[in-house]
Formats: sequence, C-alpha cells, structure tokens
Amino acid sequence: MVDVDDAFARARDHGAVVLEAPVDREYGERDCTLADLAGHRWQLAEAVADIAPEEFGCETVSPWPAYQSPNSR
Repeated sequence: MVDVDDAFARARDHGAVVLEAPVDREYGERDCTLADLAGHRWQLAEAVADIAPEEFGCETVSPWPAYQSPNSR
C-alpha cells in the first residue's frame, strides 16, 4: 500500500469501524486494522523502513530447501 494514513482516513470516513489506528511497528511497517460495514476485517500496511531482523530481536534464517518430489530422486 502506498499510503496507509490516506486509506485509513477514507475507510473511516465511509463508515469503517476502527479496530486499531495506524501505528509504526519496530520491524519497519506502518499498519492499521478496520472492519467494513459487513464486518470483514481489513489490515492495511505499508513499508516505511528497511529494518534487519536482528535490529528488533529476531534473526535472519536461510530459506527452506526446495521441495523435491519422491519421483525426482
């Protein structure tokens, strides 16, 4: 999403229920949660900073090995 604050304001102004207002997260995202008129929950998020996992108490891990079917061996 390009602008969480703008989308949040538009949704709220059109009747969405605010479950969580926009907030900056320690891992570099800004997000919020709303419920639309039908009760569906929406989480809007945008990246605001490129933060390494180690900077917020996590660690970088290697990706899972590619899946190989039993017939490909």
